[in-house]
Amino acid sequence: MKKMSKIALSIITVGIFAVGCAATNGAVSDESLSLRKANVQSESAVTPQKISYAKPAPGEAKKIERSYDNAPPLIPHSVEGLVPITRNNNSCLGCHMPEVAPSVHATSIPKSHFMNFRPTEIIAKNGKVIKKGKVVAKPNGGANEVFATPTHGKLYAGRFNCTQCHVAQSNAKPLVGNTFTPDYMNKKQMNQSNLVNTYDQGINTVK
Repeated sequence: MKKMSKIALSIITVGIFAVGCAATNGAVSDESLSLRKANVQSESAVTPQKISYAKPAPGEAKKIERSYDNAPPLIPHSVEGLVPITRNNNSCLGCHMPEVAPSVHATSIPKSHFMNFRPTEIIAKNGKVIKKGKVVAKPNGGANEVFATPTHGKLYAGRFNCTQCHVAQSNAKPLVGNTFTPDYMNKKQMNQSNLVNTYDQGINTVK
């Protein structure tokens, strides 16, 4: 009896699956899969959305609150003539370096950008810190400072391409709504970064 019940249940399950497949077969169009409601197999009929970017000149735009704690600040001003950033030219540094920013009321590059978070030190299983095959420190109870070495006032190369994280603002209409609201640990973090003091929170590098 139990065996017959299992067989019957299997047949019903397969039947429901088959009906479901038949009902949806051919009903899902390419257009319905695309956020822009166009055929995903061809872009011949796709017209890019007409957008314009923020026009205020640097120093004249209102600063935008960060999206969350230590989020990369958004660029509120025009970037015309400032991009692309190249190996030999980064116009952003003219206003945002810490020694210049206060005088031109610009957001200062934070301390975290003057640190190397990819050092060559290795922490062995016994807790010893090894660099170039040599032990340079003994077990220290899990301190993480060896993983962030200062660059002594020089912008770390990994942070040089500002537009990797910081983006200019346009009037493009979002394709997907966003109801996210930030919850800052400190209201000061709405306009500044303290990442250099909190990057190792909850991390134990020695296991």
